[in-house]
Amino acid sequence: MEEKAKRTPQQVFMSIMVIALLFLFPALSWYYLQTGLNHRKKALSELNELGKVGPFQLKNQRNLVISNEGLKGKVTIVNFIPANKTIARNLTDRIAKVQQSFNEVDDVIFLSFIPADTSVQLIDMARELAIEDHKQWYLLGSTQEEWQRLATEAYKLPKVENSVALVDTSGTIRNYYDVNINQEMGKLVEQTVLILPKQKGR
Repeated sequence: MEEKAKRTPQQVFMSIMVIALLFLFPALSWYYLQTGLNHRKKALSELNELGKVGPFQLKNQRNLVISNEGLKGKVTIVNFIPANKTIARNLTDRIAKVQQSFNEVDDVIFLSFIPADTSVQLIDMARELAIEDHKQWYLLGSTQEEWQRLATEAYKLPKVENSVALVDTSGTIRNYYDVNINQEMGKLVEQTVLILPKQKGR
């Protein structure tokens, strides 16, 4: 009888596994689901309604006319590139890392406004700035005066050369991000995903 009462190491291991399956794993699953849900709620709570994008109509590097009305239905990530080439290249390098996260997502458009008058100039500038995806990333040219007006009035950027705006499908500005802060760029990616109507391949 005493020998039968003794449990083998295999039986002990199986008992531990049963307890883990019945109690520990569900508890851990609940914890991770709850953590993910709380994180999502926090990210959503940081999205605001900061007003509608003001009107504009400009040509991009493919000589296509792009307007605020024509972009409705798309999520847009917007920045303003200054004339200074060093700052411009640094800015587009930072935005390019975000663009890589969405280069297969048809519902996301990148807008970069730059002081330039013709689409011929824009093609050259796109090449200099290493902007290669002309279907998803629009370089929009304007006069310096119009560039400044669009930044401060149409998009209400807090800091023109450092700020990136996230705009939803209705043309509402949802948040601003500092392009020079990695954590902010990570938040931009995360919050862009949250407001996507759906994801589909290009």
